[in-house]
Amino acid sequence: MKNRIYAPHWEDYELIDAGNGLKLERWGKYVTIRPEINAYFQPQLSKPEWERKAHFIFKEQKGVFGTWMNPKSLPLHWDIEFDGVKLGIFLKNTKHTGIFPEQNLNWKLIKESLNSEGKFLNLFGYTGASSMMALVQKADVIHVDSSKSALTWTKENAQINQFDGCKLVLEDVVLFMEREVKRAHKYDLIQMDPPAWGIGTKGKKWQLENHIDLLMSLAAQLLKPQGKLIVTTYSNKITPVTLKETAEIYFPTRSYRTGMLATKSTTGKALDHGSMLQIY
Repeated sequence: MKNRIYAPHWEDYELIDAGNGLKLERWGKYVTIRPEINAYFQPQLSKPEWERKAHFIFKEQKGVFGTWMNPKSLPLHWDIEFDGVKLGIFLKNTKHTGIFPEQNLNWKLIKESLNSEGKFLNLFGYTGASSMMALVQKADVIHVDSSKSALTWTKENAQINQFDGCKLVLEDVVLFMEREVKRAHKYDLIQMDPPAWGIGTKGKKWQLENHIDLLMSLAAQLLKPQGKLIVTTYSNKITPVTLKETAEIYFPTRSYRTGMLATKSTTGKALDHGSMLQIY
């Protein structure tokens, strides 16, 4: 049996059902249908029930890219809220909404772990949900991503919350971490959510399995002695066992937990997302 770590339910997000390679989700008052590779099982609800509930349906064209069907001409951009923090949803030309809602388990840890004296490093920070959780605590936040659009979205999330003080860094994460080690900078909490694959700065190809050891080594050098580390991966080549083994190498004296980050749908389906490690 898998060691699943379930993300808790929250008011503005609901995984209603999943199956047949899709998931049915509610984001505030709107419901979407979009692809999900891990939903390989049968859904609980029928296809007509799904379609009656949905406001937006993603039609895949190539990979993550495609078109959102919007029959009622509803706005494609709206905000939801988690624990007093606003997060922008924006349906563009991919299946992604700008938020990985299962990360709320880590958002809670970030809020609980930081205060105005804390330093938070958000690596592969995407659209900044985790950074917002640190900013609401008035922590010192550095948000690193190699995507200009992701940094723009992070800036917009900060604006809707009237937050300031987030340092946005457009850079290759490994190069940034290596320079931070040379500068002898230390952090109270580091989060890494590296992509499974992609094209980095200067067209360099990225495959997580070739970098996970280096990432963990650099993180160990950047953490304060009792600092906390959160790692999530959505690569099927990086398992909870992989994260456990690297944690034991680079953090041999620290407590940790690792497992498969998952969500339980309202209909009772268990949907796996990826491997997770928390060092605390």
